Amino acid sequence: MTDAQRAQSARRDAASSAPALREEGAAIIAGAAGFVLTALVAVPSFWGQTLPIAGPGSVSQFAAIAAGVVAIIAYPVGRLWRREGLTPFDSRAPGVPRSRTSAADVFDTVVIAFAHGVIALLLWIVLGAVLADAFQGASVYALAAVVLAAAVAGVTAYAVFLSGAGMDILRLSTVLAVFAVVGILAAMLSAPDPDWWRLHLSALGMTSSVSSLTFNLTLIVTGVIVTAIARYATDLRDVDDPRRRRGLVRVRVCLLLIGVLLAGVGVFPLSVSQLLHNVSAVGMVLVFALLVFWVPAALPQAPPAFFVLGYVFFATIVGVLVFFAIGYYVLTAAELVAGVLVFSWLIVYLRVSGAAQVGRATAA
Repeated sequence: MTDAQRAQSARRDAASSAPALREEGAAIIAGAAGFVLTALVAVPSFWGQTLPIAGPGSVSQFAAIAAGVVAIIAYPVGRLWRREGLTPFDSRAPGVPRSRTSAADVFDTVVIAFAHGVIALLLWIVLGAVLADAFQGASVYALAAVVLAAAVAGVTAYAVFLSGAGMDILRLSTVLAVFAVVGILAAMLSAPDPDWWRLHLSALGMTSSVSSLTFNLTLIVTGVIVTAIARYATDLRDVDDPRRRRGLVRVRVCLLLIGVLLAGVGVFPLSVSQLLHNVSAVGMVLVFALLVFWVPAALPQAPPAFFVLGYVFFATIVGVLVFFAIGYYVLTAAELVAGVLVFSWLIVYLRVSGAAQVGRATAA
């Protein structure tokens, strides 16, 4: 390679790495801002006190709340830094001019930002509980508490800013999975009745405790996120084949219905309306059955293993329901298996759909 070729290659490498480096620099500034703002609030709050690691009035509780607030702010800042407006991510096809940010875009962005905030809140609370068990009887002095809380907020702001700046449908599927898992596990671990599982999964949302609030809120926000990304996961642009277009429309309607019904399970716990709760839960399984058999027409370029996976999941759900009907499984086990399989398939579909969109964009 000649000197001119090496120089040209170096310029190309520098040009390709410049946006990523600027993004990292902006994320560091966002993290520093989160650190400073949290420290300014923590100093008067902690001054002259000795705080426990976990529990009410603890360092981890303050840090988790601060991290949740910072995450909700950092996500839209990351979106705006990319100059894409308050959109969940840039879903334009190559060469298509940017359209005006719609109300739906803003709503979707707010919901995803809220999901980041809840994830940060719950993760830091859980980590605080683990550290409290590791350092039993220990307490934290004011200065150390300020630094720890500010560091937690700074790290959260840095990570969430990068998540917002680089958000796409593949990353959004991961956020959706983490949010649902963390929320449901937090509700299970904090349930006031340790024998809730003897009834059914919906028993988590029947009381007036924080556990029930966490459970129902997780279902509602997860359902809203599913409805929000339905239009991005079924992109109709540049689709000329009538059969595939009809398939995409059917899949979009199914995703919207699953999101609405999932949110309905949280909006109508059994203690509020048994009829609406059961209609939402059963309806979600029925819509999933249609979705599995309609998706091949909407996404013909997907690998065959994806379609086989859907059929296997559907057959497994039917088998679990049969086991429950004959008394072999308790209702909680049937609900958990069916819920995990439906949600896992949705995550895989979002990733396959996102990979297909990336492939089309690369080809274009």
